[in-house]
Amino acid sequence: MTTAPRTPNPLAVLAQTRLLPAISPLESAVVNAWADACIEHGVLALELLLRGDGSERAAFDAIARLASSHPQLAVGVGTVFDARTAQRACDAGARIVVSPITDPATGSTCAAAGVDWLPGAFTPTEIALAERSGATQVKLFPALAINAPAFLRSHLATKPSSRIIPTNVSLDEIPALVAAGAAGFGVGERLLAGADPRSASAIGERLHAALSVAGGGAY
Repeated sequence: MTTAPRTPNPLAVLAQTRLLPAISPLESAVVNAWADACIEHGVLALELLLRGDGSERAAFDAIARLASSHPQLAVGVGTVFDARTAQRACDAGARIVVSPITDPATGSTCAAAGVDWLPGAFTPTEIALAERSGATQVKLFPALAINAPAFLRSHLATKPSSRIIPTNVSLDEIPALVAAGAAGFGVGERLLAGADPRSASAIGERLHAALSVAGGGAY
């Protein structure tokens, strides 16, 4: 009997590769290019953002398509604010749910479905709430609004067990965040810096560069 290859746990993948790309699902050519580049470079998680008209349907369709074309890729959805949306994402096959906020009901929904949850937080109190609500890693959002390296150093000095992931970071911001103790990085348009979002090779070059400075490796 042949057993189908098991998709790795998304947050286990993130802990090793240290990158979680987040993209719009509205153009299938862009989604496919990112998926190809992610697989080639061992970044085995991809977040599809629920932003804009039609994005939810496009994301759920992409999850089904990628489950067939890129079965080793753990595909999730982002910009999830509530448990109802999280439930729809879980039902559609999402392997990870990413939120800009910490909503404990969303965390409970993901836990019941066996889906990983990456909530957003902006203060030590919010980080603690996310961790008490079951999050093993917490998204720092909006990281661009503050001096993220200084925040990380201050927070981790008091709670070194926290695993915090700044998102929407550029390539040149990663080294300072690594030095400050970031557990991983959300990347996307700012990582491309003008490169063609439909070119898997162009995306792959940026992912390779990001992995090199982030200290991650192929799964």
